[in-house]
Amino acid sequence: MRLIIALKVFVFISISAQSSFLFANKKLTEDYVSNFKAAAISEMKRTGIPASIKLAQGMLESNLGRSDLAYRANNHFGIKCGNNWTGEVYYKLDDDIDSTGNIMESCFRSYASAFESYVAHSDFLTNPAKSSRYGFLFTLGTTDYEGWANGLRFSGYATDPTYANKLIKIIESNQLYKYDEPIMTPKNNASEPILVSNEVKENPKSTNSKVDVKNTDVKKTTPKTSSNTKYKSSKINDLKAVYANGGETVKDLSNRMGKDVFEILEYNEGITSQDEILDDGEIVFLEKKKRAYHDDQTAFHIVSSDETMYEISQMYGIRLESLLAKNNLTHDAVPNKGAKISLIKNLSKKETPSFRYVERFDSYVDLGGLK
Repeated sequence: MRLIIALKVFVFISISAQSSFLFANKKLTEDYVSNFKAAAISEMKRTGIPASIKLAQGMLESNLGRSDLAYRANNHFGIKCGNNWTGEVYYKLDDDIDSTGNIMESCFRSYASAFESYVAHSDFLTNPAKSSRYGFLFTLGTTDYEGWANGLRFSGYATDPTYANKLIKIIESNQLYKYDEPIMTPKNNASEPILVSNEVKENPKSTNSKVDVKNTDVKKTTPKTSSNTKYKSSKINDLKAVYANGGETVKDLSNRMGKDVFEILEYNEGITSQDEILDDGEIVFLEKKKRAYHDDQTAFHIVSSDETMYEISQMYGIRLESLLAKNNLTHDAVPNKGAKISLIKNLSKKETPSFRYVERFDSYVDLGGLK
């Protein structure tokens, strides 16, 4: 059985307190960046994780290297032991509880150097077993720190709703983006690697930023869609929705509709990446879905073959969590053909539709062997 660890952010004092600390201690911040920027850049070149993101996470989660775990165990990202760890360990109270419900000491990995924890953190995010959760991050450019920050929050890496904003604030306040370089990494389902700007010395969001683009012989593969693309629109459950034309990314659609891409991801739970290619006719909601279907004459949906609960939630404009709760089903449940899915009322346990299970990842970080 896999170990599932609820990684709240792996911070050992409150996030808000740490955030204030980060911006109030300029010298400590400068020292941290000076000490670990080489490790972050090295890992960026090895794995494609932006150096700015790596540094910001390390700064936030280790309290600028001053947390007990970072100071005594060189562990800057709160990586727990897991079943397969055979190295040095360090015990401290965290979020593990014993059989009586009391907090017990948790086992954390102890490293010979902080650099080792930087490598282990990268290995966690690049673990093939977690590609369904974090894989989409590696389709983003290594200079897209905003995309990475929001993507980490969206993927469930941290439950703090302001986690992305905190990372972005740390990066921009300390100009960590200047350490990001374009790294040629394979793009999922793409035949060629991608390469973005070669050097960013100023904030890329500034209108006066100077971007030096080199190696332009490497092409970026992108879906071919017209900037004048029009979408067939619809009202589903009194909500605005459009049907994708196919062969375009979620980001393309959001840009043309004038919607924030992360709102699109929030409203359509089955879409996991802004770079995901949409199917022709796929329903995309532009508003937050409702908790139930507002049509008393259609109380149930009869499942046809190969329909998922997410697909059904899109057909009727119902939030996936609400639809699952009404039918006593979990995320890893797939309804069987002919099952009656309630769209309005909550079913009793004995009324639960027939279903089968499929493997899924927990909504928190699954550290597997890392813990």
